[in-house]
Amino acid sequence: MIVWDTTLVSRLYPGGPIERLLLDHARDDDMIAITAPTVMEVVRGLELTAVRRPSMSLALGWFTRLVASDLVETVPLDHWSAVVAGRVRALQPAPPTGARRKGTKPEQRAGWILDIQIAACAWTHGRGIATENLSDFRALRQLVAELYPSAPPLEVSSPPRG
Repeated sequence: MIVWDTTLVSRLYPGGPIERLLLDHARDDDMIAITAPTVMEVVRGLELTAVRRPSMSLALGWFTRLVASDLVETVPLDHWSAVVAGRVRALQPAPPTGARRKGTKPEQRAGWILDIQIAACAWTHGRGIATENLSDFRALRQLVAELYPSAPPLEVSSPPRG
């Protein structure tokens, strides 16, 4: 099973192509997986948007119900994931693609830390990751391989098309 990264999940809304993709998986009796850090990133974004546009609070409620449903498996940031994430961050504390990332330096670092956590959750739970952020996750695959050379690599792929 592949974990969907924030780049995919953040475009998940009722009636949209990503929701149709999720429902196609459900019809095939194949739930999708999202990491706990991805859930946090998406909820934060929806909450911030709802402050400016109160109608978006409906989207926050919809997403909250979705991640609690049988359609989605939330992959936890458990103790093994945290150890891997800590080791990766010690090896590469700043994003290798910082100049291409959006936002201020603190926002770029926060995004990098969340990407590290997402990769660590996926990898320690034996999952690959589907993302549009291929360059950063390929860098993370290399870092994990450097730390754990005898273990299977983190699989990184482009998101499925809906």
